[in-house]
Amino acid sequence: MDMPIINAVVFEAMGTKRSHPFKEKGNKYTHGQRVAALALTLRERIFPGDASRDEILTVAAWVHDIMNGIENHAEQGAARARALLSPHCSAGELDDICGIIAVPDDRRPGCDAYSDIVKLHQDADLLDHYGTFEVWSFIQYAAPHDETINDVVDWLLHKRLAEDEPYRSELNYEISGRIFDEKMDFVKRFSERFAVECAGGIWNEGQFDRREGFST
Repeated sequence: MDMPIINAVVFEAMGTKRSHPFKEKGNKYTHGQRVAALALTLRERIFPGDASRDEILTVAAWVHDIMNGIENHAEQGAARARALLSPHCSAGELDDICGIIAVPDDRRPGCDAYSDIVKLHQDADLLDHYGTFEVWSFIQYAAPHDETINDVVDWLLHKRLAEDEPYRSELNYEISGRIFDEKMDFVKRFSERFAVECAGGIWNEGQFDRREGFST
């Protein structure tokens, strides 16, 4: 596959679109780029030295959300991706790419039957929604929905982590769980600092020597 050409085709289809009015331009395109990088990193750590399907994994990540926002977006996305990529991929490549796209959110009992390449994509896709990206998403959502900074603080401190935790069980690999845990720890620490500074406080104020740290 000619990866630069395929990436250009994907950008043409997704690079300037928004999945929601308050999201940044091309948000699902850049999400796909990040998922591809994450998936390859996971593959190298879990299946080191086996790069034989990296291009399939990459292209599937690039286009997996091409129909995001509609019902059955995975199934519809696979069909849209097949049409978009057919001039640039072999029939076998298309089958593999669309086979990944069609099931990214399907983690019901029986999902162990999925191949490792599907599981790698699933974990990378899920992980990209957490950590620093969560913070970015919170900030984007708040103002257009008439939420104050204090609303965001309250949600981060008292609701978000509890909402996130169940998703850990949907990850396929042990290393993915550890990455998820680190992301949760970051959001917790950020939320605590955010709450202090939004109240006009100084994070870790006790570490400063009052005789020197804030002299004028």
